[in-house]
Amino acid sequence: MKQNPESFNLKSSHKSIANTSGTEKFQTANLARCVYTLVMVLVFYSFQLPWIVGIGLIHLVFSFMWFLLIHFDILVEKDVWWSGYIPATFDLIWLTVLAYGTGHITSFFILGYLGSIALSSMSLDRNYGVYNAFLATVLFSSMGFLVYYEILPLVNIIMPPVKPTLLSIFISSLLLGGSAFIVNQIVSKLFSSLTDVNEKLMAIAMTDPLTGLSNRRSFFSNLEIEMARQHRSSNPYPIAFLLFDLDLFKSINDTYGHEMGDLVLVEFATVLKSSLRKQDFPSRWGGEEFLVLLPNTELDGAIVVAEKIRCTFQSLSFAFKGKQLQCSTSVGISLLHSPEENPESIINLADQYLYEAKKKGRNQVVSEKNHSV
Repeated sequence: MKQNPESFNLKSSHKSIANTSGTEKFQTANLARCVYTLVMVLVFYSFQLPWIVGIGLIHLVFSFMWFLLIHFDILVEKDVWWSGYIPATFDLIWLTVLAYGTGHITSFFILGYLGSIALSSMSLDRNYGVYNAFLATVLFSSMGFLVYYEILPLVNIIMPPVKPTLLSIFISSLLLGGSAFIVNQIVSKLFSSLTDVNEKLMAIAMTDPLTGLSNRRSFFSNLEIEMARQHRSSNPYPIAFLLFDLDLFKSINDTYGHEMGDLVLVEFATVLKSSLRKQDFPSRWGGEEFLVLLPNTELDGAIVVAEKIRCTFQSLSFAFKGKQLQCSTSVGISLLHSPEENPESIINLADQYLYEAKKKGRNQVVSEKNHSV
């Protein structure tokens, strides 16, 4: 029975972790959106193009509002599907007007091309890229037709206006949408591959390599999430901790060798996995100790689970190089009734009950219900 060498603070809400990640992801783009919109509004104001300035001001107000929504974690918290599509739509509309204001069909489509590719590359969601490519094509071709049929006049702030041809509008629109779509596919595949590698590395860092169970670090992470869920619940529920220690494990290693010891550890992990619910969380606590988290479990229910695991493991017979071996485990159980309690103290209480089970002769379960006063 080892005391927990790691100190962890579960009082801070796990909401702040998600919010920090989301804020870092979006805030730079939102700030850039505000700055570039303000600059372009001032440029078109200097050229006395009030209707473009008006659209720019609307976009600026929207961009600043979006910046605040992200800053105060409103969108990140909800993680709504449209949190990327709405600003992309506003951006492409403003980009279309902005490109039109340059006064030359070449710069018009070059600006649209660069802008739509940039937007399409911002997300790993391929549907998001398809949406941007399609919307960019529709907006820019529509603006080209309006200019071609002289519904909108060409303005002149960069170079002499040149009226587009129908063929140039058609070809440029296809190139615009197609290029944006292809870039998004390439970028999304690249980042998906990097994401897969990161997930595999994370899994390695959070998993015990011998038993395949989660390790201590992963246990803390899941405990924090479960305590946050417990705190949000309208009907607070207890969280049970079951601390297992394999009896006389050192003598197993000394007598039969470490290969047999590893086999016993793996088999016990298998018993844990097969005996628990989907929402339960088993982990290898260290050495021959295993800690199990049972959400929404009263003491009587935790005792039933512990006894089931103890009896199943005791019934196993291990055959190794012609030798037969039966093992047992001792268990200590404690309950966390409220997020206000210190989980470290509750786990230490389970460790004390486990120590008592060892003193009483091993191969038994001890909790507050049957411990010695």
